[in-house]
Amino acid sequence: MKYKRIYSIEQYNEYCNKFEELSMRNSDKYAEELDLLDLLIEDYDNRLIESIGTKEDMNPVEILEYLMVENSLTKAELARQLGVSRQLITEILNYKRNISKKMISKLSDRFKMQQSAFSREYKLVSDKEAA
Repeated sequence: MKYKRIYSIEQYNEYCNKFEELSMRNSDKYAEELDLLDLLIEDYDNRLIESIGTKEDMNPVEILEYLMVENSLTKAELARQLGVSRQLITEILNYKRNISKKMISKLSDRFKMQQSAFSREYKLVSDKEAA
């Protein structure tokens, strides 16, 4: 069997790279393979979110922090990959700025995750101080 259920971050990254490579070819002959890879990647994402916390346990910033550690990403490297400023990443991680819809899309594409992982509400520092 060519593909199996994903159990490691290395296998996950390999499948994501393969998915991206086949997507670039833009050919219908890879449609079934792309569908399978998409299902396997989504399955891993869902299991990862469950293992790092339920929706009530982790907010989008905590999920982002976890993913950065798992992928050995610095703020500067993530900013470069997303085409945003390092300052924006820092403000998000310090709870000074909400994750915009555009950023949600970029993060979900980068980490091959559903947008819902990054779209839930959370309190900013200014909100916490006001309470």
